[in-house]
Amino acid sequence: MRIVTVSTDTPAEIRLGHGVHGLKATLLSDAKLLVTDRFGLRNQNFNNFKFPGRPGLPVPTTLLVDGSGKVVWKDQSENYTQRSDPQVVRAALSSFTGTSARPKTARS
Repeated sequence: MRIVTVSTDTPAEIRLGHGVHGLKATLLSDAKLLVTDRFGLRNQNFNNFKFPGRPGLPVPTTLLVDGSGKVVWKDQSENYTQRSDPQVVRAALSSFTGTSARPKTARS
């Protein structure tokens, strides 16, 4: 199991902020919202709202994807400032793996 984050931050912004939250994960940039749109996660409530240099915002979403690429669990927030509760994500991980959720990091 691996943790991968996808952010609308640019690669340079990701490099500057990597480690701020102590997350040891692969951090990927989706500044043009290509992945966001592929998963249908663009925040339609902010259709006309633009951050400078950004095409829009995604809906804050946590996905659990199995080894074949199938989304097996999803948690979303209507409020773009809120993210999934880590305890809720751990419980979902445990339910799908049948073990205590201790995912490998990008460096494990």
